[in-house]
Amino acid sequence: MLFAGLASATPVTHELTASDFSTPPKRIISIDWATTETLLSLNVTPVGMADMEGYKQWVISPTLPSGITDVGARNEPNLELISELKPDLILISSGLAAAYDKLNKIAPTIMFNVYNDDKTPLKNVQTLTLKLGKILDKRQAAEKLVAHTQILLRKNGDKIRAAKPSIDPLLFVRIIDNSTLHFQGKGSLINDTIHAMGLNNEWHGKTNLWGFSNVEIAKIAEHQQANVFLLQSVKKSEKKKLLHSPLWQAMAFSQQNKVYELPPTWNYGGLLAAQRFSNQLVNLLTKQP
Repeated sequence: MLFAGLASATPVTHELTASDFSTPPKRIISIDWATTETLLSLNVTPVGMADMEGYKQWVISPTLPSGITDVGARNEPNLELISELKPDLILISSGLAAAYDKLNKIAPTIMFNVYNDDKTPLKNVQTLTLKLGKILDKRQAAEKLVAHTQILLRKNGDKIRAAKPSIDPLLFVRIIDNSTLHFQGKGSLINDTIHAMGLNNEWHGKTNLWGFSNVEIAKIAEHQQANVFLLQSVKKSEKKKLLHSPLWQAMAFSQQNKVYELPPTWNYGGLLAAQRFSNQLVNLLTKQP
């Protein structure tokens, strides 16, 4: 949606249209958790967001301020409720592209595509941060956040290499059920973050749009020398069963104490998620035995 002819307008281009804002939007609805996290990192509180309970379970930080309205599921938000909130900006991801026209009739809608065929989510969330900084008159804060993230990742990588100069590659695993694992690879925020830290990913297989591969559990046996990091799993019982199985116990990484459990972090998030993940790696890999 265009607001043509407005003085001092800031054009923002995205996948479908360009939106011009003569003044920074104040009533923002964010459907995707990555955009919600990014807004909060710029000290902007949305009036509405999708799936608040899921955010509290998976994203956790930044903590949600009071006064935000839950507008429904991320894949099917409540359009009537969104309209009632009278937003002046709606932020969505490409997963809601089909609803763009309906949302854009309610308020100017911008679609940010963090996960795409370019497979560069860290670069994309940097772009997201800078674009939102421009729209919301938070340019300085956005630039500072991007610069701080880049510096932090480099320094954290240096800390890990100082503690473990010959560190083996890292393998990031999510246990799905008794036969399936997800390995994080190219196109994941995790992969981009460790590369920015100067570390190596053990997994180089083909990945989906979100940057992970579905693999059979037996595949883990091909990566016994890696440092294995366990991501938060939905089915905790399946995770416990695998970790106590003869297969897992026989692996070299188990016998060499090279298995680490990561605290909950939304690994499809923004720059703050990348920072937290990087800090968690430092805590796990540099602590004294």
